[in-house]
Amino acid sequence: MKLKQEKIIYPVQSSFKAVKFSVPKLEMPFHFHPEYELVYIVKGEGIRYIGESIQKFKNGDLVFIGPDLAHVWINNDQPVTETEAVVLQFPSDLLASFIEKPEFNLVADLFENARYGISFPEIIARNFLEILDDLIAEKGIKRLISLIKLLDCLSKEKNINLLNEPDFKPKRKDLDKRINAVHHYVRSFYNQKISIKDAAEIANMEQSAFCRFFKENTQKTFIQFLNETRVNQACRLLLDKNLTISQIAFNCGFFNMANFYKQFKKYTGVSPALYQK
Repeated sequence: MKLKQEKIIYPVQSSFKAVKFSVPKLEMPFHFHPEYELVYIVKGEGIRYIGESIQKFKNGDLVFIGPDLAHVWINNDQPVTETEAVVLQFPSDLLASFIEKPEFNLVADLFENARYGISFPEIIARNFLEILDDLIAEKGIKRLISLIKLLDCLSKEKNINLLNEPDFKPKRKDLDKRINAVHHYVRSFYNQKISIKDAAEIANMEQSAFCRFFKENTQKTFIQFLNETRVNQACRLLLDKNLTISQIAFNCGFFNMANFYKQFKKYTGVSPALYQK
């Protein structure tokens, strides 16, 4: 996928954009822009790419993205009757005169986390659809006030997921050191053969205890994390067409092409060749 910069055009007499639309199929390119963006999927399913994150989306998916964070939503291969979404976009300096005020501390934290992309659980996201619909219908200063209220509500949600997490920071420092050590090891040697035994030794734990520990603290198995890391690296290399798909697979630690195609399709929803187009 080629990365493109999008220029956001705001409606007349409005400092930000809020729209609800319905299309037969999502066809936006992989893109970025200097604005913040909130996307709520009312209806539809497929794969969303945000930075290095590759995840499935479906009805009720709510994501908040910071400036210049590359992203795209792609419908999957199955027949799709319609995709309906609400999109909110506003410039990074819209609330510049307020963001340093103590009343906006939580919103400032929300903006900081948006640099990595934030997803909200579906049960929480459903609560915001009515607020978004009201915001779209508002005019004048009421529209801006509704935006601030929406950001205030989002900033108070504790159950969020950073899509491109910085270093993992659990509550206990000993957990922090072991998880970060394993993450660093995988990101340094993902192109080589890595086993659960290797990772357990890095964490200084028995294999069975390590598997439970890793799953409890990252919400994914070690093998899932390893394959996800390798696929993310492959996605970046596929943007450079100087390498063949088999070379990319080998460079990312996949020494079996059938497994590479299987894992790539599992995490992205498309084949390497289709992703490269």
